[in-house]
Amino acid sequence: GTNSVALKATFTFPSVSAKWHTTYIINGDGKVEVRGEFLPGKTDLPKIPRIGMQMTLPRKLTEVTWFGPGPQETYVDRKDARIGIYSGAIKDQFHAGYSEPGETGNKVNVRWAAFHDRRGAGLLATGLPQLSVNALNYGTDDLNAAKHPHELPLRNFATVDLDLAQQGVGGDNSWGAWPHEERLIPCQPYSYRFQLEPLLRGELKRRAAPPTPR
Repeated sequence: GTNSVALKATFTFPSVSAKWHTTYIINGDGKVEVRGEFLPGKTDLPKIPRIGMQMTLPRKLTEVTWFGPGPQETYVDRKDARIGIYSGAIKDQFHAGYSEPGETGNKVNVRWAAFHDRRGAGLLATGLPQLSVNALNYGTDDLNAAKHPHELPLRNFATVDLDLAQQGVGGDNSWGAWPHEERLIPCQPYSYRFQLEPLLRGELKRRAAPPTPR
């Protein structure tokens, strides 16, 4: 548009002959459209665990509110949940009951997600059309390195994933079965987009309010 600026960054992965393009379209009203594009140089590579982007937010944004299935964690093969508007502390999205730390707290088919302080100010991410979202007070490396939940260092930031997709959890036999084939992510080109915008105090309350009957 006439009041927008586009920035494009390209990341290369020489070992697998792949590229990732991220385009930021910054509009004059403060909204930023983010476009991600994955271009593999070959497709005979292993399945991809997740396709998306990750960022960190200051820990003062202690809450997450989302419009999608919930309130429990959901995955492409674990989403027997009612669609609605849910909210909770980011620190509570981690499920400490699992024997080993790992993937936890994800939310699929999210229309929008807000990461905010207790007054409702923060950042709003809107899927175009939907996102797979996660927010935890741990880094991804923390989850991969620790053997037990109590070993995880609580960080002074929130790690936020805004993904196109993540492979299924699997485990039909309860001890490690892979997800069904249709819940895996084959190595092929992908693209998706979402919008980021500042969330001012009071805006979230209006957005999360039930519609007025007509």
